[in-house]
Amino acid sequence: MGDVLPQSHWASYALGLGERVRAIRLMRGLSQSRLAELSGVSRSLISNLERNDYNGSKAADPTLSTCYRLASALQVPPAALLPGAGEAVEGCFMRDDATSGAAPITFEWPRGPRDTARFHDLYLRRGAPADTPPF
Repeated sequence: MGDVLPQSHWASYALGLGERVRAIRLMRGLSQSRLAELSGVSRSLISNLERNDYNGSKAADPTLSTCYRLASALQVPPAALLPGAGEAVEGCFMRDDATSGAAPITFEWPRGPRDTARFHDLYLRRGAPADTPPF
């Protein structure tokens, strides 16, 4: 059975995902190492996602659990990491034309100033206690 989307289309989604992970990580003031610690995934996996690289030859392809772990650690809705989350999947995610006949899905993030706030300094420290405030 062939791929639903060609590898070239997935590469555009993977690039968008990596850019979003990196932008939100930096906005939150987290290093790759700290994000790895908070999310329970390896630092090298985060680096690969941000560079859109998997073994030097393919686009990054994270599992669903990885996306949810990263979203939880970054304290964002999982859809905030997914490029084109409110669009129909028909090709590359950076499309100019509107999809006709698709069920409307709305996604809005950030919803308020707290959503884009930098984390509290205690949260950023390695080994911070579990009850450390998130912002």
